[in-house]
Amino acid sequence: MSVPQHRFGLPRRTILALLLMQPMLAMAQAEEAQTVLVTGARASGRTADNSAAPVDIISAQQLQASGKLNLLEALDTALPSFNLPARVQPDLGSIVRAGQLRNLDPSHTLILVNGKRRHSTAIVNEDGFPGSVAPDLALIPTGAIARVEVLRDGASAIYGSDAIAGVINIILKSDDSGSISGQTGRSYQGDGSNSYARIDGGSRLNGQGFLHASAEFNHQSPAVRNFALNPGYLSYPAVRNSDGQLVKLGPNNSLPAGASPNPAEARRNGNPWRNLGLPESSTATFGLNAGYDLNDSVQLYGFGTYARRDAGSAQNFRLPNTIFNNNKGLLAVYPDGFTPFETTRERDFALTGGVKGQGAGWSWDLSASYGKDDIDVGVEHSANYSLTYPGAQTDFYIGNQRYSRSVLNADARRPLALPGLAQPAELSVGLEYSREQQRRSAGEPASYLGGGSSALSGYRPVDASDTARRSHAAYAGLSVQPLPALLIDAAARAERYSDFGNKLSGRLSTRYELAPAWALRATVSNGFHAPSLVTQSYSNTSDHAGVPYLLAQPTSAAARALGAQALKPEQARSITAGLVFSPASSLRLALDLYQIDVDNRLGVSSEIGIDRSSGIALDGSGQALSAQQAAAIESLLRGAGLTPGNGLVAHYFANVGDTRTRGLDFTAEDSLKVTGGRLRWSAALNLNKTTLTGIAPVPAVLQGLPNIDTLNKSAQYELLYRAPRDKEILTLAYDQGPWKVQFKETRYGRLKRLNSNTGGDYYIPAAFVTDASVGYDITRQLSLTVGANNLFNRKPSQLPLDARSSANLAQYSGAVDNSGPLGVVGGTWYARATLRF
Repeated sequence: MSVPQHRFGLPRRTILALLLMQPMLAMAQAEEAQTVLVTGARASGRTADNSAAPVDIISAQQLQASGKLNLLEALDTALPSFNLPARVQPDLGSIVRAGQLRNLDPSHTLILVNGKRRHSTAIVNEDGFPGSVAPDLALIPTGAIARVEVLRDGASAIYGSDAIAGVINIILKSDDSGSISGQTGRSYQGDGSNSYARIDGGSRLNGQGFLHASAEFNHQSPAVRNFALNPGYLSYPAVRNSDGQLVKLGPNNSLPAGASPNPAEARRNGNPWRNLGLPESSTATFGLNAGYDLNDSVQLYGFGTYARRDAGSAQNFRLPNTIFNNNKGLLAVYPDGFTPFETTRERDFALTGGVKGQGAGWSWDLSASYGKDDIDVGVEHSANYSLTYPGAQTDFYIGNQRYSRSVLNADARRPLALPGLAQPAELSVGLEYSREQQRRSAGEPASYLGGGSSALSGYRPVDASDTARRSHAAYAGLSVQPLPALLIDAAARAERYSDFGNKLSGRLSTRYELAPAWALRATVSNGFHAPSLVTQSYSNTSDHAGVPYLLAQPTSAAARALGAQALKPEQARSITAGLVFSPASSLRLALDLYQIDVDNRLGVSSEIGIDRSSGIALDGSGQALSAQQAAAIESLLRGAGLTPGNGLVAHYFANVGDTRTRGLDFTAEDSLKVTGGRLRWSAALNLNKTTLTGIAPVPAVLQGLPNIDTLNKSAQYELLYRAPRDKEILTLAYDQGPWKVQFKETRYGRLKRLNSNTGGDYYIPAAFVTDASVGYDITRQLSLTVGANNLFNRKPSQLPLDARSSANLAQYSGAVDNSGPLGVVGGTWYARATLRF
């Protein structure tokens, strides 16, 4: 098969190498393909080998071997179709992170635990993935996981909302084994130290059940990779020559006429910024999985997780000159400037209980789930320029955000002996009820009065909210084998939401064995992503150099007056076709092509408003306005019930357009006996391309205003080019006696970025990242491992000079784009000890 280079951006020689590397590449257990799946079909007895849709199985051993602190980061090393941006933004998005499957939004991937829906975070992403609210995989204890099943296909007809790009199902341990594991490491530069301690253990309950519990603690220290200030960029207010008084600096912190540099410049910190790298966090997680047989046909079960995370993310450094310009008294508190830290104290809880059994020919399952994420947000080492210093506070309580979801499920299935079939058909039916609630509480008054606390303004009472919604669903599936070699699996789901009405999803999958070693598989489906309740209810007012910036609720009176509409579900249509080939008992190869069309993609509107803080009327994009244009914008804002004053800029979440994503997944894996040991290898790649197929029209009330677009070029690039066009993972794992050696090579394809200065493009080059580890079993129970991730210390290249703004060039000695998967921290080493019992 030929794949044009110009379409996917992957060199032909790389594709050829992957296809020819049959007996020489990276890792997977042959027995994993025979594990009975619980993801992607309600029929029983499916495995990765005979599934009608592509499913990856990632074992607990693979997760631990990654050397990563949490599940989210470990998945990024295992799945070519998964992309985890290093840092989308320096704010709360650097603490509450999410990855994307197949270059779609993080909220387009459904997360399950033991087959039950996982609740999402309470934090909405304002930048990078605007409006996205996804479950936080970093809060699930890795030591509690037996395996992870990843369905790379749409499955809304089975599971409902969110399963557009695929499904990640986390299967918890249920055996009676146990382990204690500890790991420590740090970056090559000596900062960013990280560590974890994990313990888990299981027990059989009188031969009638099981109990498996786990506990985990991990800590990440900060790593800083900011560039130093240019020598000519001043930090302190200048000294006026005529009278020795302090005066503010000129443009780009230059020396104003008639002034001399402040003597404090001689002792200044030449590299004071701390927000490029890794933030600090400490996370404690607990997991429990249990089941008990009431009799031979009925079992009680329950499982849950709890997490507590405290984190702090450094923000932009406030120079002494900035303090002088805004509150001269604050210089007595911060004479050399300050770095505010956004902080979170998070408590995350999930619990599922149920009963399942068999009777009258049916297998049935009744369950109830509840999940909640509760986050207190603060800012420390900050200031509110509106307060009187010295004396006023410097730490602020910003407010609370919480989200919860309750789900009731009733599932049943049974075989049907229909005439003319090679095997009995299997019918599945079910009902589901869900209730969601979100609450956003205001911060303390000092955090939002005036301009609000620096770096993150407190949530105002007007932005507080308390909303809920309900949904009901009924679904059915039928799996039939009209011929021994042909499987057909169909599913349908009808759902009603209390806020936007009805949705109907369908899915048809088929698998045909051409020969014992060859099979074709294909799926066609439609699905949807319901706009998150957190997104619909979110509003915020922040201060930008004295100008309020309002993110308004889409359904608020102000937003509607500015052209907003209630958010619509994102609707998807997908098709996948693949070929599976197993020429030997342990060798498996699969090639899958896919296309996913998503309508009503979620984004953010243009910034609508006026800014007079510089003495010149500017619009929300920073462009100068004529007197007539300024008057029109002020009139529009007043009509929305907003007071422009010296300036006000507003925007809102909106459905912005339609996209089409086309791609290819290739996987190959085998296990061989080599020189007295065992070599396990795997090769996998993902190629993808996303294009715009439609853009929503500019609201009528905004037409004619300058620089107003539904999707400007910058927003289009954010939507289309977040992930690399290709990603390849090659792994070798060799075991001989007590020794274990693993080598992994990951290639991240180049990233396309917009040069906002020229209107053209620039590219972040492709990068090869090498991970390696060596382990030794001291006894059958105790093992030691040392390893390095990013062994050769690869980092993103610096931005082209013409892609940097004049202010950036004047201020910093360098600049990088940290939105790609590679990250700026570079290489890290680790050492791990594991005791199994």
